[in-house]
Amino acid sequence: MSRLRRIEQSHRYFFVTTNLAEGTAPFSSSECDQVLNDMQVVRSSRDFLLLAYVVMPDHVHLMMYPRETTLSIVLQDLKKRTARSLHKSRGCAGPIWQSRFFDFICRRVRDYWSKVEYIHQNPVTAGLVDRPEDWRWSSAFPFDTSTSAGALRPDHVEMPLGPDTLLWPAHLR
Repeated sequence: MSRLRRIEQSHRYFFVTTNLAEGTAPFSSSECDQVLNDMQVVRSSRDFLLLAYVVMPDHVHLMMYPRETTLSIVLQDLKKRTARSLHKSRGCAGPIWQSRFFDFICRRVRDYWSKVEYIHQNPVTAGLVDRPEDWRWSSAFPFDTSTSAGALRPDHVEMPLGPDTLLWPAHLR
């Protein structure tokens, strides 16, 4: 099977999904916490904005904007770091994550908000909580409460108001 080349790797708003490898046990609550901790470590060592996220039992969704690093490097670092943490806590070896990940470049403001809404609604759609803000491993979780200790605060960006506004230039001829 041939691999599709990623058309861009940085300076774009990316919606990203990465899944656990087939046969890998779902994340426990403490492992979801560890994924967020590992995400913060990667975030502090790589130049990217983390705009929205959700850690689900068997996958992770991210909205991010890599600046002077690439999307692939961020995902490689995150998967490597979380795999090490999980191998240590589970006392196991072998693949934790699928080798590839899915990404979607948000071209317009409406794409961005649609994907952020999808990220936050994911635990509700999966039947894990009634409201997005009740899932503590999500950027929808309220950050102004005493229970948010350890939560990963997302970066903030100002989006243009028009839903059809381009987020990166379409080079038309």
